[in-house]
Amino acid sequence: MEIYITSGVSLLPDGLNMDDIIHSTIKGAHLSGHTPYLPNIVGERFIKEGAFVMPPMDKMIRRAAHAYAQCQWVLYTGIKTWEKSIGETFSPELRGLFIGLGTSDADNNAYLIASDAQDDESYVTRTLVETPPLMGLMLLNTSTASQLSQHLEIRGDNAFFSPHVDAGGHALLEGYYSIKEERSQFALCGGNAQKISTWYYLAYEHLIKDIPWIPAEAASFIALHGDRQNADSEIAHVHRMTIHNSDQYARFLSEVMIPNSSLHQIIHVGKTESEFTKQAYDIFPDALQFNLDKAMGHTGPAAPFIAVNLAIEMHKKMLNVDNVNLNLTRQQSHRLVLILSHGLEKQCIAVLLRMGMSKGGDHDDC
Repeated sequence: MEIYITSGVSLLPDGLNMDDIIHSTIKGAHLSGHTPYLPNIVGERFIKEGAFVMPPMDKMIRRAAHAYAQCQWVLYTGIKTWEKSIGETFSPELRGLFIGLGTSDADNNAYLIASDAQDDESYVTRTLVETPPLMGLMLLNTSTASQLSQHLEIRGDNAFFSPHVDAGGHALLEGYYSIKEERSQFALCGGNAQKISTWYYLAYEHLIKDIPWIPAEAASFIALHGDRQNADSEIAHVHRMTIHNSDQYARFLSEVMIPNSSLHQIIHVGKTESEFTKQAYDIFPDALQFNLDKAMGHTGPAAPFIAVNLAIEMHKKMLNVDNVNLNLTRQQSHRLVLILSHGLEKQCIAVLLRMGMSKGGDHDDC
């Protein structure tokens, strides 16, 4: 069974758009001045206030979403992606929802725990100890997902993950398998980045230490289905593995490709180590490599979906881009794009996209 993608909406930080990423017109990131002492944080990118207008929705949902920025990012990009998709043609029970969600800011205004804290940093430090594990995160995830599914009448298969780039990759794969295993006929898949806050830095300091890090707020969605007539791309292959050494990574990459086909573009997201990009070059010497985190910053669970939407946009413009080895943009049609989502703890998810879809017609052969 073929599974197709309809591109969705991405909400990017600093007012950026896909053209800025493709043509490398992204200005350097700056620190806000509110960052705890973490020398590896070299900049921050925020979603600007007024960067989007929430679409019409039920008053109760709008009121519940108003308090939390992350909830608004998810609702905005999810609803806008839905509006350009074919989701309405499927019964609510056959619609699925799969989201990777960033760390929670839901506890920022709670005063029942550590109410005598003198500042944000001491409050977060104490609540990390005194609050039941991930309580705020679970509250945010549950409410955000339920608000989106309620508004769009999605009553079928669903799954939600948190909090890093792996969450986005797993949300994409679970949406894929939901359709593959005929649990859904349509899957709305997306992710949102961590809200940049004291909570985020202190909660995940142990995972991001010693890594040059630019946290970037973002949200992005795509739609999966089996209708080739309404497709921008096709998922040709998926694979996931925990990578412990270079031999495993080489084997991982070799298992991704379709025999007798050529790869011209690789998009990396997440914790991409130089040895991994070198191995990718050795195995796919004709492919240009693009590191999304290097270009824009770490967008967490939103990254795999930004990468998919970016790949579709690059194909429409007939462009291949490299910011890893060559720093160039090449005018060239490409049929296959490999997205590699590198987790913070050695997980890796690969999604191979077959491009050349033409809505209303057939797709080009590889």
